[in-house]
Amino acid sequence: MIHINEMPMDFEPRRKILSKISEQWSNAENLIAMSEFESAFLCGAIKTFRPKKILEVGVLDGGSTSVILQALEDIGEPYEMHSVDIAAERPFKKGVETGFVAKFAKEKIFSLRGTHQFHLGKILPQILDDIGGEIDFVILDTVHSLPGEVLDFLAMIPYLKEDALVVLHDVAVNQHEYHTGWCDAYSNAALFSAVTAEKFLNFDEKNFFRYPNIGAFKVSTLTAENIYNVFLTLILPWKYLPSQVELALYYHFTENFIPLSFTKFSKRLSK
Repeated sequence: MIHINEMPMDFEPRRKILSKISEQWSNAENLIAMSEFESAFLCGAIKTFRPKKILEVGVLDGGSTSVILQALEDIGEPYEMHSVDIAAERPFKKGVETGFVAKFAKEKIFSLRGTHQFHLGKILPQILDDIGGEIDFVILDTVHSLPGEVLDFLAMIPYLKEDALVVLHDVAVNQHEYHTGWCDAYSNAALFSAVTAEKFLNFDEKNFFRYPNIGAFKVSTLTAENIYNVFLTLILPWKYLPSQVELALYYHFTENFIPLSFTKFSKRLSK
């Protein structure tokens, strides 16, 4: 089932954090890698589902991390949040730490009611055991190209609480930004389409005929029972090949779900 325009929107957390970080950076708006509409969808989901254990995969500047923390602080309840990124240093900004905006916000703006921890310079399977289970809210916003977020989702499934909400950013970036070379950035679109789950999409009234670039789905037992549909997205063209070490780690976390027809191929890749 797909719920259209049923996710409440919350614009306030982004506006709050922007007013605070704009004093530090004049280009603060550009440090949040989501549009105002996309941030409102994400914050509306947080406000509606009131998560206790949040996993963010993909950090970049940390602008969206700051928005998420503001939304959690606005709820006013304890929480545990983990932000993971393979890059310890911001790509294309030599000497700049990944997540620097959120690090500034944590030091200078927030007095956190909950806890937040960065896991930088590592891929998701390396730290899942440290994070542990009962994750009830996920934000997947990484490379956007296969195998990318599909492998990350497959690895995290055993750690998700039933009814966990997974928010996917850039589910339509390959269409919206086709002319700028993003035509192969369809990993989140493939995952969102293939997963068996209750799904949420909101259309922006200002761009009603434009497919939304952010969506969410709720994990259930049906998601696990039909996980082979997600595996099948991996037959689409990959933009990059993870290292043999990385593939071995992902295989370790997904082998219990891999269909028999994939097993021999996966073992060969992980040697």
